[in-house]
Amino acid sequence: MIRNSPGLFERSRRTALVALSAALLGAGLASPLAAIASPGTAKPTAAVQVKPGTPKTAATTPAGPHRAKAGRVATAGPLAQAGSKAGGKVTPQLADGADPGTGGNGDGSVANEYDAPVTYKGGQDSVGVQIGPPKVYLVVWGSQWGTPSTNSTGDTVLSGDPDGAVPYQQDFFKGLGSAGDGWSAVLTQYCEGIASGSMQCPAGAAHIPFPQQGSVLAGVWVDNGAAAPQAATEPQLGAEALAAAQHFGNTTEAQNRNVQYVIDSPQGTDPDKWHELGYCAWHDFQRSSLGQIAYSNMPYLPDVAGCGANWFGENTARGKLDGYGIIGGHEYAETVTDPNTPGGWTDSTGQEIGDKCAWIPYGSNGGLFFENLATGSFPLQTLWSNTDHLCSASDPIYTNPPVVLSTMCDRVDNPGPVSIPAVAVDNTGSTVSYSATGLPGGLSINASTGVISGTAAATNGYQRITVNAGDGNGKTASTGFWEDVTASGSPGCGGIEQLIDPGFENGSADVDHTVMTDAWSPSGYNVITPSSLHAAHSGQWYAWLGQDTTSDDSIAASLNTYPGYKSANFSFWLNISTTNTSTSSPDTLTLNVIDQYTGQSLGTVKTWTSQNATNGYQQQSVDLSPFISQVGWGTTIGLQLVSHETGSTPGTAFLIDDASAHEN
Repeated sequence: MIRNSPGLFERSRRTALVALSAALLGAGLASPLAAIASPGTAKPTAAVQVKPGTPKTAATTPAGPHRAKAGRVATAGPLAQAGSKAGGKVTPQLADGADPGTGGNGDGSVANEYDAPVTYKGGQDSVGVQIGPPKVYLVVWGSQWGTPSTNSTGDTVLSGDPDGAVPYQQDFFKGLGSAGDGWSAVLTQYCEGIASGSMQCPAGAAHIPFPQQGSVLAGVWVDNGAAAPQAATEPQLGAEALAAAQHFGNTTEAQNRNVQYVIDSPQGTDPDKWHELGYCAWHDFQRSSLGQIAYSNMPYLPDVAGCGANWFGENTARGKLDGYGIIGGHEYAETVTDPNTPGGWTDSTGQEIGDKCAWIPYGSNGGLFFENLATGSFPLQTLWSNTDHLCSASDPIYTNPPVVLSTMCDRVDNPGPVSIPAVAVDNTGSTVSYSATGLPGGLSINASTGVISGTAAATNGYQRITVNAGDGNGKTASTGFWEDVTASGSPGCGGIEQLIDPGFENGSADVDHTVMTDAWSPSGYNVITPSSLHAAHSGQWYAWLGQDTTSDDSIAASLNTYPGYKSANFSFWLNISTTNTSTSSPDTLTLNVIDQYTGQSLGTVKTWTSQNATNGYQQQSVDLSPFISQVGWGTTIGLQLVSHETGSTPGTAFLIDDASAHEN
């Protein structure tokens, strides 16, 4: 899951309904757990059978192993299914995948209800997928883990790790790529360097490579110089990932390009309030002077029964660690396919390839299974395969060309010092050399490192740059990008869309039309609508606020922010159609920014009133940077639009469509 990735496992930072439901409720929005929808047109569902098991209570069970921090990514699957009626009251079901289930209310549900393929989002900051041999660095954070030593198989073990979580993870990553690892093969179908929106990868594209046995685990760092925070924030987790990159000597873009850092928090801690926000883990990334850093927040999973402990009824010491296979594998796979969330592979609801197959019961089609690796047997969830159009445990291996070159983003740079990395991978192990054509004056490329640098002179608009990489065997690869060197504009890559369903075209309710699962958390079923009473700016669906005089209408989305970014812009098209001519009691539309942890407003960004009728759609744009700065870059925020009608009958229709959020 992304911190927004998207599903309920994680968060690739797009904290979705599961992450922000409590916060938005505290801010006055209807909770997704309580919103009951009216009938409508159903979307297609994937048929899944439910395996018997033992139910748990919704109050103590997280929604799933992934929570999306999203904007990117995320985002998450539905927080709840249809409620069951008991004694005339509506009781929400358990969150999707909260337990193996008995076949009853909420048991063993599939996180993904929409049978939609994943598509490529075009890459963020020149990263779409990991194109070199995947590497994982395990970071054991905090003195609470106790004294380290080494066991007979060479694993690092800790005196403060009562369940053996750290050696279990090491064995899992060491075993990837061994004979019979069909699970890793599913990942190889995904690639980068193709058009945004693509669903399939051509043979010559830069695919995710199949791992070599024993090569995935690249290192273990027991960072026990001080205690880990009792409740680490997102920025603190990001800072620990950056410290890990420095510790391991990964100080360049190329060294971090195909790497992920797993931040293990000690027993009894509450990183990113995973207990309160109801998730098990998430993955994310950050910009830094060391390159793009992809990392996962991995709490001490045995602390919560709903995060995989003894998921198959073993009630054994090893079974207690099942979550580190199910959830750890989920985050690993999503980081490989969507390292810079949400620039990789997600579906139209923001779910990544792990979210779409989360918690399908063992024994069901596409369900949880055990993979026998050279280092042991590990429980895993299946992964979404576009090739098969289903959740798969095995696929053919797609191989890369001998030389692949990372996607390079179109960008703006200011006149003066510039550094732009190009990263190639040679699958034969040969040394790669680089060259480039079309470079602006003052810039050159280092033939050994691939870094374009120098003092750039201003250009007359964008110009096309082509980068070439080749090895000693005559194998080559090339890519191109556009660069504008100008004093105006923010330097760096152009930001990609961070919102899930920015045009509202996914509709407003789940397939059963009983509970709100929309990415925008509408306060009522018809707030997001295709109604012909008004028109959308584009497409068919739009948000219509101002229909209710007894309570305020509202929509809300989550936005993941990333360490290393400095600006964020939110825009949407607004049509204010009104019959309210009062100057003393105008109807209003307010945009608030919400703190995901406290549910409190960080401030009102802007208010629009019925006095400002637009006579058609007009684009609105606001700067979110001052509000993000209050909580720190790397924190998820909520964006809440609320209408208030002052009369006894609706007087103003606030029509919203084609929203967008970009960061730079």
